[in-house]
Amino acid sequence: MNPTRFPRILGIDPGSRVIGFAVLEAKKIVPRSPMDWVVVDVGVVRMSTNLSMLDRICEIHDTFYDLIHELKPTIVGIEKAFHGVNSASALKLSEARGALISAVGRHKISITEITPAEVKRIVAGSGAASKEQVYQALQVILGFNKGRLPLDASDALAIAFSIQSQACMQAATVRAKVRLPHDPDRC
Repeated sequence: MNPTRFPRILGIDPGSRVIGFAVLEAKKIVPRSPMDWVVVDVGVVRMSTNLSMLDRICEIHDTFYDLIHELKPTIVGIEKAFHGVNSASALKLSEARGALISAVGRHKISITEITPAEVKRIVAGSGAASKEQVYQALQVILGFNKGRLPLDASDALAIAFSIQSQACMQAATVRAKVRLPHDPDRC
């Protein structure tokens, strides 16, 4: 558990060779807007391409198990696999996702899946936005400058941001339902 007890979201952009990760942490216990969040860490983990795919899957699991222990997220968001043209690539991505999900599960942390189109819609306003448009939106919303980091890193940040946005929307909906309708017989 996060020692500050503030929500901390780890976003993961899965891959079999390069995996993006990013951590957003709330500045207060009950965050209500994007301004209530700060980027704590963002980067990529590159897997050794000299390893067999089986060994790489084990490396992905072990590396992210340790990273999750270090970063101490309260929730993890991971991008859902999408159906690509190349079935071999899709299978490798699915295996990598399985290793990542297993690493999160071993820590008993809640995990949320989100599609690439949902991330693009939440961050950039369109499910068909380009990676560059998503990155530009993150610059405006969070003041994030990826510098020389690969787009996998900003993709992971977009995933984390999308998860926190969904959580804030759900919390606002719950607050609205609790207040409405007004019962005149109640104080």
